[in-house]
Amino acid sequence: MAVKIPSAEAIRQLTPAEKRVAERLVAGASNIQGAQELGMSTTTFAGHVASIGRKFQITSRSGRAARAHAVLASKQIAPPSAPAWAPRLTAADLRLLRAFATYPETPDIARAAGIAQADVRSQIKNLVAEAGADNETHLIGLAHAWGFLGPSRNAASDGTTRAASEPAGAAQ
Repeated sequence: MAVKIPSAEAIRQLTPAEKRVAERLVAGASNIQGAQELGMSTTTFAGHVASIGRKFQITSRSGRAARAHAVLASKQIAPPSAPAWAPRLTAADLRLLRAFATYPETPDIARAAGIAQADVRSQIKNLVAEAGADNETHLIGLAHAWGFLGPSRNAASDGTTRAASEPAGAAQ
């Protein structure tokens, strides 16, 4: 009997438990909050977060936002509920948001966003506040809910080309 090698897509499929954890992750829950909400230990919750990262080849401990983006872009879970209003983001804000969603490491975020490494964390903090997000991971969930991020994006390398479905609040 031949060995059946799973497709890359099949390898990335989340288990039901991982989907529940991912839903809490994109809503901005910490490991402690998410574990309490799901009735599991913090260690188990963190293990599922790590497993999600491995499935999407995000092994950095700082890659919670990239994990959130990956599971949302894969359409395996829905974005969290978001306010009807979307913040008005400049082209630079959108570049930073997309870089932050894509890359887990500060040097890579800085390079993709075209900003200094020293400015990455403070500018992300400003985006979190502007969006009314609970934290950085929640920002990614809200950005998906508002259509700023997603698998159908047609963004140019400089992040200024908008998809037809991009919210009106986004700057050109």
